[in-house]
Amino acid sequence: MTKLDPEGLPTYEQIESVSFTDFALVEVGDLTFLRVENPGRNVRDLLNALETLAGMGFTVKPITFDKGQPTTVFSSVDASKLVGLKVVGAVLTDDLVARMEFASKEGMVVENMTVLDGLKYKVEHAVFELVLGGLKGQIAFAANGAVKISGQVAPKLVSLVEEDLHLFV
Repeated sequence: MTKLDPEGLPTYEQIESVSFTDFALVEVGDLTFLRVENPGRNVRDLLNALETLAGMGFTVKPITFDKGQPTTVFSSVDASKLVGLKVVGAVLTDDLVARMEFASKEGMVVENMTVLDGLKYKVEHAVFELVLGGLKGQIAFAANGAVKISGQVAPKLVSLVEEDLHLFV
């Protein structure tokens, strides 16, 4: 950090900062998964520390959820609806590629969205609103493997997702 002294000359000071990463090791059968909450840039430090502990050959890959392998979260709740969708790489013409983002309070059915008819695209982000026992929550799946869970039923949704992790390896 740069400060000015009483004579107006710059002085430099080093500022120490503290950062932390909340994580959990989740064991499902004979597999161990690392769940990082609110991952930030300091996740690299955590992974480097794990590599130091585990030794060379330690690798990490994100678990990704896709339409072909839906999580049982959706069959375990009373109601679910797609409320947010972001698609990328939608080729409109030979020289035009689009990013499209959709949101709805009432819910969407991708197959009924005529704007996407005939387009090849990749889903980058999908957000679902879920209801369980009268309580609401949201679960968002990103193409990079991040799953964000929020709302009153978040602890139950986290446990449901963790139960399915072995299906995606």
